[in-house]
Amino acid sequence: MTSAQDQTETRTQTRSCVTGLVCRACNVRHPQSHREAFCEQCGKCYDLDYDYARAKDLFKEIGMGSRPASIWRLEELLPILDSSAAARVGKYAGFTPLIKADRLGAELGLRRLYVKDDSTSRPSLSYKDRVVSMAVARLLELGREEIGCVSTGNVGTAVAALAAKAGIEAYVFYPNRLEMTKARACRALGAKVCQVEGNYDEANRRCREVAKLSGLEFANITLRPFYAEGAKTVAYEIVEQLGWQAPEHIVTAVAGGTLSSRIHKGLEELELVGLAETGHTKLHVAQPNGCAPIADAILQHDTKIHPCEPTTKAHSLAIGKPGDGGLVIDAVEGRGGTAGMVSDEQIFAGIDLLASTEGVLTEPAGGTTIAVLKELAAAGRFDPDEVVVAMITGNGLKTLDDHPRKEWPLAECEPEAMLSVLEEFRHAAAAGHEASSNGVSTQHVGMRA
Repeated sequence: MTSAQDQTETRTQTRSCVTGLVCRACNVRHPQSHREAFCEQCGKCYDLDYDYARAKDLFKEIGMGSRPASIWRLEELLPILDSSAAARVGKYAGFTPLIKADRLGAELGLRRLYVKDDSTSRPSLSYKDRVVSMAVARLLELGREEIGCVSTGNVGTAVAALAAKAGIEAYVFYPNRLEMTKARACRALGAKVCQVEGNYDEANRRCREVAKLSGLEFANITLRPFYAEGAKTVAYEIVEQLGWQAPEHIVTAVAGGTLSSRIHKGLEELELVGLAETGHTKLHVAQPNGCAPIADAILQHDTKIHPCEPTTKAHSLAIGKPGDGGLVIDAVEGRGGTAGMVSDEQIFAGIDLLASTEGVLTEPAGGTTIAVLKELAAAGRFDPDEVVVAMITGNGLKTLDDHPRKEWPLAECEPEAMLSVLEEFRHAAAAGHEASSNGVSTQHVGMRA
């Protein structure tokens, strides 16, 4: 194992304009070096603040041409000060494709639909590479050589992969609703995996205690203020990839609330530093019926999150007590957005719909986004010519064991039998095209009344 103090790197300071930690609830402030993740007065998680005037000047001075195509592209608005720490993680994370989804858009009646495809992120094929890169960089800045996490799936694989790249030890704690493929991936990546008898919320609570007793830094607990900052890089990229024109709508699945709340923050920051006007962008969030405390609160116009016991097969969204739920409500309502809830059947049909129209295979979180996107489009939430961006946060190859199994025909290995099956396929396809041309959808994403 290499030392976290990599002697081949020169310690220089980044262009970060971070000014320190701030509690948005009670306005307590600390320097960036403060070691507590949660406010000692009210218990809320700290956020990071920046000198936006200085950042604006730097963007004008330096421009965008020589910047890396990764999460570190706008380093002025990221909290890592040590350039050697930043250099060791996240080089290939972020700047994922923004795909013009013409075929899916035609299906939904949206002429300017885009898919932000974080299922291609490196190294772990999910948006969690962004947040974990920031947490690992902070860990390296502190000179530590071990990192832990509590995870429903993608955080674990991101921690395992990025820890391997940085040469540090990783410990992953999974709740009992284990996504086995992701756990096996963690083992292959060299992480130590522990399955905890309890759901995510219970495991998270106990991991906080483990962190205090052991001194182990947890990416999404003790390093959370830094971890969360990685999520806002999605907003930066979407706006830049659209030619510095913010979209009218962004739709994303929500679990703990980190991504959606930081998309809001990232959009605000782009306006503060003069890179784009973003105040018109509406934010919409998607959750499964079996775990929808944030969506339910938004739809009921409730300012309080009511925890629930998750029952959904969308395991990565099964967080019944979301830590950033209040921030999500504020972001969605402040931007004039809304929320949607869909069944597990609709979620898996949403996976199929995206895959069969755009060739992008996503996991249940992405299927949730697409299913709710379809509902909102049918309900007239979008003008057909507005720019709509759907967030795809993870790769479906990691969750195929959860996908409903569909049988396929078995033919004798001889031409006549194979041709017979081929003709059946062609007949079914022709019937589907005819139904579609008559205005009948051949997709199977259910609609709520």
